[in-house]
Amino acid sequence: MDSMQSFWKNASEFLKRVGLLGMPLLLLACASSPAQQVATSGNQSAETEVEKTAEAESEKDAEVEATLPFTPELMYYILTAEVAGQRGEIGAAVDLYHRAADMVESPKLASRSAQVASLSRDKQRISRALDRWVEVSPNEADVYIMQTPFLMWEEDFDGVVEAVNKALSLEPDKKTEYLARVSESLTEAATQEQALDILERLDLYQQGDPAAQFAHARLSAFYKQFDAALAEISPLVEAEPRNEDYLILKADILQRMGRAEEGVKLIARAAKRKNASDELRFTYGKLLGDQGESEKARAVFEALHAEKPTNRDVLFALGLLALEDKDGQEAKSFFSQLLKQGDPTQQATYFMGLSEQMNGNLDAALVWFASVPVHSNRFDNAQNNYINILLERGELDKARAHLAAMRQDLPEQALQYYLFEASMLREADQSQDAFDLLTDAMGQYPQSEELRYSRAMIAESINKLDVLEKDLRWILEKDPNNAQALNALGYTLTDRTDRHQEALVMIQKALEIKPGDPFYLDSLGWAYYRLGELDKAEKYLREALQVQPDVEFIAHLGEVLWEKGKQTEAMKMWQQGLQQDADNRLLLDTMRRYGK
Repeated sequence: MDSMQSFWKNASEFLKRVGLLGMPLLLLACASSPAQQVATSGNQSAETEVEKTAEAESEKDAEVEATLPFTPELMYYILTAEVAGQRGEIGAAVDLYHRAADMVESPKLASRSAQVASLSRDKQRISRALDRWVEVSPNEADVYIMQTPFLMWEEDFDGVVEAVNKALSLEPDKKTEYLARVSESLTEAATQEQALDILERLDLYQQGDPAAQFAHARLSAFYKQFDAALAEISPLVEAEPRNEDYLILKADILQRMGRAEEGVKLIARAAKRKNASDELRFTYGKLLGDQGESEKARAVFEALHAEKPTNRDVLFALGLLALEDKDGQEAKSFFSQLLKQGDPTQQATYFMGLSEQMNGNLDAALVWFASVPVHSNRFDNAQNNYINILLERGELDKARAHLAAMRQDLPEQALQYYLFEASMLREADQSQDAFDLLTDAMGQYPQSEELRYSRAMIAESINKLDVLEKDLRWILEKDPNNAQALNALGYTLTDRTDRHQEALVMIQKALEIKPGDPFYLDSLGWAYYRLGELDKAEKYLREALQVQPDVEFIAHLGEVLWEKGKQTEAMKMWQQGLQQDADNRLLLDTMRRYGK
């Protein structure tokens, strides 16, 4: 075998090995978006679809390899492009693929070139690759669907409508798939108004096509426009009462509107049919759980688990039910299985921590909570649980060390960790340490109103009223209409000094900005009490209590009533407060001052 024959043999084997020209388009076979997952289902059917797609692509590969003229130059560009891509040199890979796509009239190669170009986020390169794809395959619907994210990026929403209409006219049988992909892109690249408007402008939607109406209803639900979504999906269900996609979406919308009982009634019969899909049965179990029907929900999920023991969603649901039943061991077994499956949602680690915490294995729980990835939506909860376990064990120093480490590891969240630690210290009756911490933090964040306000509140508890007033006035200089700062300074001045008239003006201004706020009404009533205007004091304190039955409002009103000679009513008021919070410091101090 000569060197040229060897090259061709090795190159062909390489192409087959990496699936170069037959690789499914990532943008056209990506996972469903939040908009597509309003009705959450098991993942097994999705995995089956991926397998089917892979099989179909493999069949196409054979056709491409049989028809594509593999000249040495073409092979060089393709192989070099792949190597560049593996090295992270996306720009070079894009340019090389474009050269290859320009050499032959190959829709498959042009589509691969466009796919790689999309990874570059380079508008010029993407546009060039897409134009080439359209040029070699003007009647291929996928090219127009792939154009839509780029057109959205360019904010060419008229172009989006035109491209989607073109794709749907070329491949009407793929309308459900294409509408789902477009919806996904819209949730990522357009505003709510733009996204819904684009779907409404599509020819199919204008013609009243059920698939387009379903896509619009699903997108409306994603944007929490539940009334509109329900109004749109309901006629579809009436027209096709056995359509499971319609049933699942409507049931899910009802659940999110707090009407899970209606959702259960809607799909109960369909979910019990022998041929009911896993998705429908899963939705039924989820609704039962939401209704507090734990045993019925468990029966549904256990049946699904018996049929498909590796279904992640079912494992997750069973784990949550076990936690709800306070069965940490069973929960641990389900979440352990989920972890073995790969846990793509990055949630099982957190729930393993909850399971071990429930089992009393606090050291193990700490390890699990510390292992929750930063990008998981459970990360903040995991950190809170980690800190709380340390505090419950009296390990305040370890908790502080952990927060200090978090500030180093996540500098973009350092400010929030300072505030959290200060609050933690205050709860532990270490207000001076909290004050010192916030003072240090202000060296890093001198313009932070949150730090100033938090330090002011802690300064009041350690009698540093000069610092409190300085910090709150600093905030008010920047924002004279900051109602929270006006009320805090006004209340402190009337409660802790004799500057009652000055305080009254501040509190009244706060109420002008936020009329009816119960805390500001309480402050106003207290200011009038300190000015000796007891009738006005009683009036505003009662108004505050009508809005919110806060124990401190009760303590204040009881004191005003006592000073007005209504001791019996005052005692009843205080007893009411004790029933709500027997350990409230202000209430206990007030009663103590009056010998009660």
